[in-house]
Amino acid sequence: MLIANIFVYAFYLYLLLGLAFGFWFAFRGVHRVDAGMKDANWKLRLLLLPGSMALWPVLLGKYWGKKLRGEVENG
Repeated sequence: MLIANIFVYAFYLYLLLGLAFGFWFAFRGVHRVDAGMKDANWKLRLLLLPGSMALWPVLLGKYWGKKLRGEVENG
């Protein structure tokens, strides 16, 4: 039972971090990974939220990879 609780709490932590990253990525960081999203409206950005919540480690890696290579503009 203790192991199951640990997995549940780890899942909750993953979702909480994903929610925080998802909102940041959908409304501030997505144009840094995909330049075509710079002029996207809020409705399209809201559609990105579930996927960015689930795949936040992958998207964070893409963002940091571009930042380390110097492909990210400031702003």
